[in-house]
Amino acid sequence: MSKRMTIAVPEALHERLQPFKNQLNISALCQEALDMAIRQEEIKQQAATDECLIARLQAEKQILINHIHQEGYELGLRSASHLSYKDFRHFERVRPLAANFDEDVLDYLWTFLDTKGSPEAIRSLDPDMTHLFAVSDQSRILFCQGWLDGVLHVWDLIKDQVESDS
Repeated sequence: MSKRMTIAVPEALHERLQPFKNQLNISALCQEALDMAIRQEEIKQQAATDECLIARLQAEKQILINHIHQEGYELGLRSASHLSYKDFRHFERVRPLAANFDEDVLDYLWTFLDTKGSPEAIRSLDPDMTHLFAVSDQSRILFCQGWLDGVLHVWDLIKDQVESDS
């Protein structure tokens, strides 16, 4: 069922319409114009909603990335006490490479963590996080970078005392 509407048009447009009034279906033209205008507004509204969704998901992703790195960092702090002098020196040398981990470096570090008993600590993390390690090398890389940052933080604190000749 149709609803009636009254529209107002400027006088100049009304005058221009008069010669064509019988040839045009003014109601259909107005309906089509309204439909197009409403579709545009709906698309804008949907896009705004999508932008909110994208922004929210990006924020959640950043929180998760920070959490993964922080968990690795804290494990690095805890596991530093089990590392040897040789381990610390090695990780100090490879520090510049930490920003550019590739799969080989990741596999090496993950295996190293495995030999130090760290996977038990990793498995005790949030199940969603451990799932990310299984499905995303990027998550494992972030975790390992955090771990290395934690280990090297401890080393930076004690290195001068260890290296002193006293």
